[in-house]
Amino acid sequence: MTIRAFIFDIDGTLVDSNEAHVEAWHAAFGAHGHDVPRERIRVEIGKGGDKLVPSIIGEAAEARDGESLRERHSEEFLAIAGRRRLRAFPRAGEIFDTLRQRGVRTALATSSSREHLDALGRSAGLRLSSLGEVLVNADDIEETKPAPDLVEAAVRKLGLEPEECVMIGDTPYDAEAACRAGVACIGVTSGGNEAEVLREAGASPVWRDIAEIEAHLDEVLENASAEKKT
Repeated sequence: MTIRAFIFDIDGTLVDSNEAHVEAWHAAFGAHGHDVPRERIRVEIGKGGDKLVPSIIGEAAEARDGESLRERHSEEFLAIAGRRRLRAFPRAGEIFDTLRQRGVRTALATSSSREHLDALGRSAGLRLSSLGEVLVNADDIEETKPAPDLVEAAVRKLGLEPEECVMIGDTPYDAEAACRAGVACIGVTSGGNEAEVLREAGASPVWRDIAEIEAHLDEVLENASAEKKT
């Protein structure tokens, strides 16, 4: 089946912001008396806060501190994005024009709030909220990644079948969410995850970043469509 749409993750895929989230979560945990190493947080980045917090500190602490931890993370991240330039990856904006010219539709899918998305876009110099044809954010879902809600919502908003879409993401949770939604996932290592980690979660193939995908777009589209036929 021909691929008709790309669904893009944002953090770590379009914008180099994963470490900013690690920093924000580290500050939030510390403010609530939880001594969590940054390395422990880093492997959880890509999950929504509703999944990340209990995974790190357990269900009992989640029940006690979860909501306030997520609020503090939000405050910390907005402060970071406000004072620091978070770099957009090369060709992160241009690839949408390239895909549009090729007749491939696009969606952005993030479990972040619109406030976070706008702050991230200002920091990176990208109009994220209008970059793709479709936008899915926290308001559109019940569960965050690795649950499939984000990907399913994007497919639904595009008005397509899962088999006609491909997810582009940088974490194993993107790959897992896409696979659970019946959508193929192409991985990128720009967010810091090793290619093997992404492959084990279901991403195939894995590229370096968005720029490399754009440079090999004919191959990417051909291979993705071939995968759907097998």
